[in-house]
Amino acid sequence: MTSSRTHLPRGGARGIGRFGRRALFGALPVASLAFAAQAQPADAATLLVPGPETGPLALFGTRAAAGLARNMPQAVALRLETLGGPDGVTAANRFATSDTAGRALLILPGAAVHARMAGDVRVRFEPTGWVPLLALLQPVWLAGRGALPAAGGRAVWRVAVSGPGNADSAALLALDLLGIPGAPVPVGPLPGAAEAAIRADQADALMICGPDPAQRAGSLGLQPWLRFGTPASLSDRGPVALACLAAIASLRLRGLMVLPALIGSDQAATWRLAATRFVEDEQHDGPDGLLGPTQAADLMGTLFPAPDAILAWREWAQRRLGTRAG
Repeated sequence: MTSSRTHLPRGGARGIGRFGRRALFGALPVASLAFAAQAQPADAATLLVPGPETGPLALFGTRAAAGLARNMPQAVALRLETLGGPDGVTAANRFATSDTAGRALLILPGAAVHARMAGDVRVRFEPTGWVPLLALLQPVWLAGRGALPAAGGRAVWRVAVSGPGNADSAALLALDLLGIPGAPVPVGPLPGAAEAAIRADQADALMICGPDPAQRAGSLGLQPWLRFGTPASLSDRGPVALACLAAIASLRLRGLMVLPALIGSDQAATWRLAATRFVEDEQHDGPDGLLGPTQAADLMGTLFPAPDAILAWREWAQRRLGTRAG
């Protein structure tokens, strides 16, 4: 487990040059970034971010922390602390069990969200009442050979999945919901494994997550079957469909910034206003897929479905993939 801290006071942040879109995840290491403190006393808060300290979430956290600090009505020293690995479970557990009296924030990645739904025994956090400030999303497509097959066909389409019960298994569940026969092809979690299975003709379809999905699909000779941008991607609203949408939303989620459940309403409103102004600042030069507090709150409803949807995912994963919670 790693931990690294960077102090981000408010003062002088307006004068700092803004990063370009391409520089967001290729900027200087977090430890080298600092913002000069004003002379007056500053409130202090900690932003917990999954490691590594030079990873994309830490770099986004640095940028977001500076933006929030400069939009707060009073000086705020916002300290970044990177904790645990990139799946975010360690950071989320710490956030949930810390007695911070509203002095902590968290960036939660999609992997931690799905770990909770899948019943990962490491998960000890409960997001009920968390106050969303920001969300950073990425495109997610289900792509396959040829056009999207019709329901009830005789062909069985092979779907590359990184592992039993992982979030990209939602590709297979989406086909199940559409009545399209599919079979899982476990390819392992290594980057590029699903693409390699397509090129080796061991799979017919996969989830594409991240930038340039059209170009990536085209390079594999695939066509878009489903583009996941809103919950309207699937019309069904039963527990199984909601579980599928939750898994897809966790794939789309790069990071969700939240406040703790017990924060005071006035304090939460101040942070929400700062987050809204930060998103407005970022409209022309910020990352694609950046959501403010209202949209992030709507997203939370999809990310964290009701218990019957969670149970539906686990039962489906056990039946179709042979996995069990934990």
